[in-house]
Amino acid sequence: MTTETDQKFDQILFERREASGWLSLNRPHARNATTLRMFDEMEQVFEVVRRDRAIRALVLTGAGESFCIGSDLGQLEKAMTSESLAVFRDYLMRINNVLFALESLPVPTIAMINGRARAGGFEMLLACDFVITAHEALLGDVHTPFGHMPGAGATQRLPRKIGMQRALEIILSGKWLTGQEAVAYGIAISTAPLRDLVSVTESFVRQFTTKPRDCVSQAKRAALSGSDLPLRAAVDLEVQTYLELLATSDEPKQMFLQNLRNRAVGKPDAASSRVTAM
Repeated sequence: MTTETDQKFDQILFERREASGWLSLNRPHARNATTLRMFDEMEQVFEVVRRDRAIRALVLTGAGESFCIGSDLGQLEKAMTSESLAVFRDYLMRINNVLFALESLPVPTIAMINGRARAGGFEMLLACDFVITAHEALLGDVHTPFGHMPGAGATQRLPRKIGMQRALEIILSGKWLTGQEAVAYGIAISTAPLRDLVSVTESFVRQFTTKPRDCVSQAKRAALSGSDLPLRAAVDLEVQTYLELLATSDEPKQMFLQNLRNRAVGKPDAASSRVTAM
């Protein structure tokens, strides 16, 4: 597998592995607690992913033994103890804006949970399309044991992913979930021993990076944008998104015609062959 390290950052790492980008939160001494500087650097990577059409998926993970334990306590204390609640509101909205940017990326996003994912780290993985976790990892919102509640989307994203009853159990109890429990609850799509986590994630990612970026991007956009709409309106949105795909990309028509030609001469179609990066 070929890898290419991109520009240097202070609090994250970013590299390209074939047709995917790998972003690692890189404050292992602080268990990858997030800072405003880290958010700035993450947004720079998001812009690279949006512009570079060779990147067809983004993996998000943590350096060291943790995924992310939430906000840096120093910055959190400063925002929370300010004389004005507006300061704390601005701090929370800064976090939420980054998570919305992550959620809206035009490629599949995969959170690879290598260790503890707590509080804001848990809310970060909820903003990803897929979660793959190590058996040994622990995941949880874990705000209520400290007298607080989520402020970066857990009360909204978690019920949408796994249903209200289980979401409330996790949020209100502050309980931890193992990797296997995260799969059982519907938070993670798969789990693997920590020693195999990277290879399992690479195999999972490959099923997206071998597909044309435009159709994957538009299908993701239709699914996310339509998830809160009435069914009829959501299907109308799907049709409109499909038309936009055909209007803005020649690849669907070209692949369709090529598949017809392949079938005529007995060759396999694109569904059974790998699409090379553009």
